[in-house]
Amino acid sequence: MSNSHLVFLVDDDADYRFLVGQVFKFFLPQHQVQFFADGSELADSLDLPEDQDPVLPRVILLDIDMPKLNGFQTLLRLKDHDHWQTVPVIMMTNRDQAEFREESFRLKASGFTLKPMDIQEIKAVMTEICEHAGDFTALYPQ
Repeated sequence: MSNSHLVFLVDDDADYRFLVGQVFKFFLPQHQVQFFADGSELADSLDLPEDQDPVLPRVILLDIDMPKLNGFQTLLRLKDHDHWQTVPVIMMTNRDQAEFREESFRLKASGFTLKPMDIQEIKAVMTEICEHAGDFTALYPQ
């Protein structure tokens, strides 16, 4: 079952999760954001009993640089689950390196963006992502 107003954010930085939460609270209240502190926390939530369908988010925003299970490893885990293969995943990082972008698309991410770091940038990026969730080809050409 898909929830068109649910967004998952997977990021190990508690301060960043707080900032994003504030943006959703004040500027995107029609959307609900669910936070995961790292990739392993999200991966643990993927395994449900066979008789239970997961509630799928509109989009997953996935940081690349995380301990335990990094963003690329987490993306691979998502793509291994039938239910989760169709959920758009946007990879994010602070590092402007071409190999991160290339690897993201090679692993079938829906998009790649530099992680916005101030409130106005976060607001702009999150608004853009929430408005286009499902079709990211115009936002993130490969």
